[in-house]
Amino acid sequence: MKTIDPLARQVQGFAGRWDMLEGLVLCAVSGGRDSMVMLHLLAALAEEDGFQVAAAHFNHRLRPTADRDEAFVRGWCREKGVPLTCGAGDVRGFAAREGLGIEEAARTLRYAFLETAAHDMGAARIAAAHHREDNAETVLLHLLRGAGLQGLGGIAPVRGKIVRPLLEASRREIDAYAARNGVPCVEDESNRDTRFTRNRLRLEVLPLLEEMAPGCGGRIASMAELLREENEHMQREAEDILPPVENETITLPVPTLRKQDAALRRRLVRTMGQKLGAELTRAQAEAVLTLRSGGYLDLPGDLCAIRKPHQLILQKQPPSLSPLKLHMGEQTWGPWQITVRQSWDVPPESPDTIALSGIDGELAAALWDGEGRLAVENGSRTIKRLFADAGIPVERRREHPALLLDGKTAAVLGVAIDWGLRPEAGKPCRVVTFRKEYEEKGEHL
Repeated sequence: MKTIDPLARQVQGFAGRWDMLEGLVLCAVSGGRDSMVMLHLLAALAEEDGFQVAAAHFNHRLRPTADRDEAFVRGWCREKGVPLTCGAGDVRGFAAREGLGIEEAARTLRYAFLETAAHDMGAARIAAAHHREDNAETVLLHLLRGAGLQGLGGIAPVRGKIVRPLLEASRREIDAYAARNGVPCVEDESNRDTRFTRNRLRLEVLPLLEEMAPGCGGRIASMAELLREENEHMQREAEDILPPVENETITLPVPTLRKQDAALRRRLVRTMGQKLGAELTRAQAEAVLTLRSGGYLDLPGDLCAIRKPHQLILQKQPPSLSPLKLHMGEQTWGPWQITVRQSWDVPPESPDTIALSGIDGELAAALWDGEGRLAVENGSRTIKRLFADAGIPVERRREHPALLLDGKTAAVLGVAIDWGLRPEAGKPCRVVTFRKEYEEKGEHL
């Protein structure tokens, strides 16, 4: 067996533990030292270990030298006979359209390109060249942002198709490999720009920490691995406890929730959110856990939490509707067909109609925001209390739109009308009728 470089042997062992290298491995190659070493190293291992290597380069078009980098990668791959696919994107334009930072926009477009390229080429794995110091930088970044256990776990060796065979290698080992094997590279000059937080961590903070505590980068990476394992253990615990999603709803018995310690209770709520497509913060999870029976909370991702005497429910809601300014005649608002007309007669009471007199302002339809009061015969009551008096459970309250008069709640469909705006015989009134499409077809809730 031919002699293999010591770093290649180290990577071979690490990748083997994680089953990283099989089938066609598509290497994400920028042209920088880390990715060129990864490509060179994996190409050297491919024949012995029975996998194939290809390369993919994404041109972000952010620097004058970006085309130089692409040409360099093309030339090297052509010389070595490595299959290559290249892509490009308007990162600045995408960032502006989506309201993203440049770094996030670049990452989003790059990984979308890599996923597409892997699919088109039939690649089983996408290899990224993150190494030990990258992992330490990521942990520090997450620490500064107040991350929990998951964030402090740093960079995972494997996530979906993405594998990171150099994750246990140090920057010094990578530089030494490049020198021993004559691996060429190009330098991205933006990597020296300390206006970017990650660059400042790499160029200023980590060297200072290494000076204070030599070897701390490796210890941070080792700590991240330990935390990642503990995080995965807690996640498995939560997955085992939670019932399956049914009709975009997860219902957890309150006695089951109460049996768990505080950390696992938070994890259960956050995992419920994840299963329904939303990432909840610690504060949001704790807000859910403080709900009392009858409580309700809107959450990101069009989710809501509902607390019943013996159940905690998270469920997906229809997308929120913005308020709609109403005019005479017909208009559409989400699933509602709304008709506004003027009348001198007090209409009969109806669950789909609101009649108001004394209107001198702008009317709008809106979802109830959970706040506000309405005048009643003997004073005023909160709208929440009026819902409860009407026997309408919290999970059905979005089915009762509010009417706003100059931005203030004047009535809630099927619940109450502000006492001062109730229609009177002999006076003109504005009649607003709400109908849903399925009601017109003869279907009912």
